[in-house]
Amino acid sequence: MLLNPFLALTAMTIVLSIASCISPASPDSSFLASRAREGEGRGESKVNAMERDADCGTSAITDPPLADMACAGHLPEHLVEFLRSMPDTHLFLNASEREEIAGSPQSFKVVSGLGERPDVVAVISHSSLFWIRSFEGPDPNVTVYMVYGPDCDASSAFGGFPAKRKCRSEDSYLRDFTLYLVSKGRPPEDVTSTLMPPLPRMSRKEQLRYGVYLRPEGEASEADIKLDVSRLVRTPVLRWVMRPVQESDYEPPDMPASDPRAFIDYYWGNRNVAHFGFLVWNGRRMELRETVSEALWPCRVSGPQSRNCDAGYDGSADRYLTRVATERPGGPDDESTSHH
Repeated sequence: MLLNPFLALTAMTIVLSIASCISPASPDSSFLASRAREGEGRGESKVNAMERDADCGTSAITDPPLADMACAGHLPEHLVEFLRSMPDTHLFLNASEREEIAGSPQSFKVVSGLGERPDVVAVISHSSLFWIRSFEGPDPNVTVYMVYGPDCDASSAFGGFPAKRKCRSEDSYLRDFTLYLVSKGRPPEDVTSTLMPPLPRMSRKEQLRYGVYLRPEGEASEADIKLDVSRLVRTPVLRWVMRPVQESDYEPPDMPASDPRAFIDYYWGNRNVAHFGFLVWNGRRMELRETVSEALWPCRVSGPQSRNCDAGYDGSADRYLTRVATERPGGPDDESTSHH
């Protein structure tokens, strides 16, 4: 049977369009250039348009990934549409909850990104931590959303049947995170396993070595490696880390600087923690990198209107940050992508 040439061409166009969404190619413009445009011309007007009807001067937020002043108001329209169209398979969030959230004021910030439209970071009002971060790229018809939560124990989806709750297993991909791709005119698609690199792994030797920093007895597990999302409000980068934690009356020893993965985390009491790589949005997917420039992992600023680092911050203490001045998320400027 002969195919209609027009239909064949249309099908091929759709296939190529989808393929371009998951290509690991670098974005067309540098991340720093994108940031520089944040307060200029068209970029400023787009940010202002998204925040026009919100209160952006007095709303304080302490939940990650927002950690300072944020806008309070109705979310940008594309984020509202995403919430309403999220699949019912998203755990611990039913359709009525999504509709209520979409129509209610929330805390959010609009930030410069890698696309024509700015990115949005939103912390959703919920009984457990629940936030969404959009990632734009070179295709204006494609947006990727990272969703954290809600927590299974806080869900009302099971009503009076708590025994039916089924939390995500510790070995499920990214555990509490889901990545959705939204193409214009199409429902959100779960792309967590295709647009994210594999989870970080520990060797048997590392499991034994790091266990002492986490609990009085036993080994560390790969579930102890957590994502640091504290810079998402300024840069499209996350970081895999394992931090010593106090459990009950147990005080973990200090991690020595000689540890192969150790770096000083200024925001963790100036103590050493273990580094397992950066997740960098390159405009089309997440890349795992061993090092990034300081521009992609900036310090926290001392206030909502400040550009100055917190007092005492020293970026040189973090040996995984390079001094490359013009690195871009999808560019070749990293020194290494290998791991210890």
